[in-house]
Amino acid sequence: MNQVGMKKIFLISEYILPTQNTTGYLFHKLHKNLKQQYGDNLKVLVKEDPIHKIEDAILVADVNLNKKKLTQRLFFELVISLKFLIKILKHVGKGDVVFTGTTPIFLLPIVYVAKKIKKFNWILLVHDVFPENLIAANVLKSNNPFYKILKFLFDRFYAEADKRIVIGQDMKELIDDKVGKSDSIIIQNWIDHHDIEIQEKNNILNELGWQSEQPIFYFFGNIGRVQGIHNIIQALKILPVGQRPKVLFIGSGAYEHELKDQINRLNDKNVQYIGSLDPSKKSDGLNAGDIAIVTLAEGMYGLGVPSKAYYSMAADKPLLAIMEEKSEIVSMVEKHTIGWSVSAGDPQALADLFLEICQNFNTKELSSSRKVLIENYSEQIAMKKIVNVIEEVRLSK
Repeated sequence: MNQVGMKKIFLISEYILPTQNTTGYLFHKLHKNLKQQYGDNLKVLVKEDPIHKIEDAILVADVNLNKKKLTQRLFFELVISLKFLIKILKHVGKGDVVFTGTTPIFLLPIVYVAKKIKKFNWILLVHDVFPENLIAANVLKSNNPFYKILKFLFDRFYAEADKRIVIGQDMKELIDDKVGKSDSIIIQNWIDHHDIEIQEKNNILNELGWQSEQPIFYFFGNIGRVQGIHNIIQALKILPVGQRPKVLFIGSGAYEHELKDQINRLNDKNVQYIGSLDPSKKSDGLNAGDIAIVTLAEGMYGLGVPSKAYYSMAADKPLLAIMEEKSEIVSMVEKHTIGWSVSAGDPQALADLFLEICQNFNTKELSSSRKVLIENYSEQIAMKKIVNVIEEVRLSK
């Protein structure tokens, strides 16, 4: 690509390292591919990591606060976003292309303000929809005046982007309605299947004494407020001891203490929680069972698409999708026959499905989820689409 006189492209993210979290993994892959495409014209503006050094980037100093506590998280979001604003105003020029995600939350108003001042072009990759996700997380009520103010403002922030990339059809419907335009571009999350190993029964199951058991359901990922973990526990409570399936929880998050308490109350060896794993052991966690539970709380339609689904597909695991009908993951599971689905917020239906799966697991004919991932949701497919969006914006003005 001829780079003479070419405007710069800024990749702006809170996370950029694959070991940080899913956002870090996705933006790391994005950076790697865009660097090959744009060379020195690609610039990275990212929050520093307290452990790992980030090379060849414009760094934003971190803020050391406990983000599991809502008040400290709010202060963190405000301060870190202001630091991003200073860096953006200093480095981004008129006509440049800015590519961001949706974290930190207040990055959106910061980019909105900076865009008005510097006149750059903005591509927004939407992973979370704010403040609507506060309703699903039971942080605010929809009739709360503060929520209404936030929604009024953030609708305009989202609408300011020149292009909006969403990660599912359900999210497209929500975002298009939010901004009053029908132009959101669907590009599903991407996973490099080479990063995930396929293992036989592993050490995690050996330590639990489950190496010969089948089927084993597992939840691996963020144990947060919108994951719908409570619904799973309620379904297990409905089933009598002796009929409950083996369910393993792996991960950490705001709901983990409640999860521990609920599992202790169940007092059933079939339901276990082992905490989080080091990121280097991701493949171990993704192979610690036969069926991957992918869940979102009731009311999360269009507000997010769990990336853990694609990771589990890379490990060639069928999915149990617990979320609202016609959600992106439910549609994918049904279209490609790679698992089961049940509505969120219906523990009785989930309990019944647990029993049905256990009875018919060895006779159920399913497609290879890893093959489906490679053919439909690969890194190469997503990157080609993203570069097309960047080029369209870069050449339009």
